[in-house]
Amino acid sequence: MANFSTHITVAAAGAGLLSVLCLQVGLADPQEALMLALLGTIGGILPDIDLQHAYPSRIMFSLFGIIAAFMVVFSKKNDLSIVELWGVGLITFGMIRFPIWTVFHQYTHHRGSIHSLVAAVLFMLLTTAFAYHVMEKIPFMAWLFGLFVFLGFILHLLLDELYSVDFMNTRIKRSFGTAFKILDWKKREKSTLLVVATILAWAIVPDSRAFWDTLLSADTYRIIGSRFLP
Repeated sequence: MANFSTHITVAAAGAGLLSVLCLQVGLADPQEALMLALLGTIGGILPDIDLQHAYPSRIMFSLFGIIAAFMVVFSKKNDLSIVELWGVGLITFGMIRFPIWTVFHQYTHHRGSIHSLVAAVLFMLLTTAFAYHVMEKIPFMAWLFGLFVFLGFILHLLLDELYSVDFMNTRIKRSFGTAFKILDWKKREKSTLLVVATILAWAIVPDSRAFWDTLLSADTYRIIGSRFLP
């Protein structure tokens, strides 16, 4: 499998290039393009979130904790004191970073259900729903946010599969086939829960017609072609 440095470098490069494309053809403004690059990079390390003692897991749960803490703090009334708001934020962060992190790793194993195409779809839908309902983005931009997470996630899976092939000695390592898979068929209960969670996430995403109309439109690719070269 590829290491953390390789994953985050490749994901950041790929997401950065695509975000510039979105900016130049008018699909995103500068702030949104920056967010797209960040989301693609995050997607590129998400599949390793179930690796308990690795950087991606600690980074991602710390990030989730920080985001959740700010959301909780800013949802409280202003009649709370500064110290009380600090306390609420710290407790929220601590709950996600430590006990929830610990419980999560008791029921997951590396390259299991999280390391699959269905998980990529789940994280895409969750990102889309979050962007629409919490960040109040329009449906098109919410889906674009989700797409970048999905693409970063898929890039991670592909990299791990490529690292399972020893091109110098032209042989296949035993880890081949464990990264890029639809589901973890050996863990049927966990995979079933993952499918159920994906279906539930689909129920809360915004309408995707504007997104697909733009993505599949010939006009979109004509614009890209006209702006692609000097």
